[in-house]
Amino acid sequence: MTEQGRFSIPWVPGIFALTWLVLCLVLMTAVPRSAVAEQLGLLELMNYVEYSDRLASSGQPTPEQLPVIAEAGVKAVISLVPLGEPGTYADEGERIEALGMAYVHIPVDWEQPPLADLEAFFAAMARFDGQPVLVHCYANARASAFVYLWRTLKAGQDEAAARQTMVSVWDLNEGYEFANVPHWVAFVDSAIATYSAAAE
Repeated sequence: MTEQGRFSIPWVPGIFALTWLVLCLVLMTAVPRSAVAEQLGLLELMNYVEYSDRLASSGQPTPEQLPVIAEAGVKAVISLVPLGEPGTYADEGERIEALGMAYVHIPVDWEQPPLADLEAFFAAMARFDGQPVLVHCYANARASAFVYLWRTLKAGQDEAAARQTMVSVWDLNEGYEFANVPHWVAFVDSAIATYSAAAE
């Protein structure tokens, strides 16, 4: 008994400290990837969208942002933007591979996107199955469209929700809202029709 008539258990503060430490460690490992992305600066990527902990898309990363992408745990980068467009740099693939990430370049023609490029994209996504992937183009228009088609035609995800996400990304680019770019609407519709017919 102490002088105040209370029991003194000197090891209780130690148990509380240990419990607090364990709780902090659990919370740190349970931080949502979106919070991690924010901490690492991924949200600074143009029109960045995170679909899951293994898939994101964005506009063109700068050379300075590539180490941030690697630090976030991305294992592969798929670029859909042809060299020569604003912000591109010829050694992007070399820089990405030097950081330990895989790199696939599928230069998609903005004016006439071919179905063959979508097939190449699907093959790349299959190659990196289960690994964190970043898909990018110039402003995340091509990238979000290709990701939408992969999510619905290959991954079996909800079409309405996936399409809403794609359209919302396009609508970030004033003057290039999805409904206002008819050749891309036609490309997406054609891809859906082609793959749906093949599945029958």
